Amino acid sequence: MPDYTGLSLFILAVIVFLGWFAVGTQLNIRKGERVLRWLQDGLRLAGGKTTLRWLGSSAVELKLQKPKMPFRQFEIFIVLEPRDVPFVLWFFRTRGRRDLFIVRIDSGATPKYELEVMNESAWSVRDALREVRRKHWAWTRIDPQPSSPLTTYAQGLIAAETAPKLAGLATLPGCSIVRLAVHAATPHLEVQWHLAGLDKIPAQQIFERLRQMVELI
Repeated sequence: MPDYTGLSLFILAVIVFLGWFAVGTQLNIRKGERVLRWLQDGLRLAGGKTTLRWLGSSAVELKLQKPKMPFRQFEIFIVLEPRDVPFVLWFFRTRGRRDLFIVRIDSGATPKYELEVMNESAWSVRDALREVRRKHWAWTRIDPQPSSPLTTYAQGLIAAETAPKLAGLATLPGCSIVRLAVHAATPHLEVQWHLAGLDKIPAQQIFERLRQMVELI
């Protein structure tokens, strides 16, 4: 009599995988839609009309069509964990990946310095960290406490108080900076936050802080 145990286990595994994929996809879509609704009031301050594009089920790209000054170009990326594929989700979680909110801005004026403020344990800063170390940028800590997760790398004509001021503007209640970057090449300003807790803060407050950061650089 044929043994169908292996086939039965295979079919069960396929059903579980497809079920997980469907549930994970819906979770990400719903989370993305909640974030988009939360963003509406802030987007009105920056320019209002946007183009929106889903990049698979784990990322959303928004571009403002006609940003208000001091913004020349303004992009937002909502990067979600890959909840639709269990083993990929597990792999990235072990590497510290979490939902991210990323803003990239072209200010229209080239900064005279370059700056990286980053949490070096975050998965999204690894390429930037390798680059500043390769170029031997000067480094220090924003917070002199040894336990501070933030390290600052800079080059060019940057005033001593600039990095702390920018980091202060990017530090929101209950949300720490993942990365704050100022570069001569576009985007001139990039800020990354963990998404968890960020949507508890009024979106207008975040966009106002971004405006102040652009004016400061």
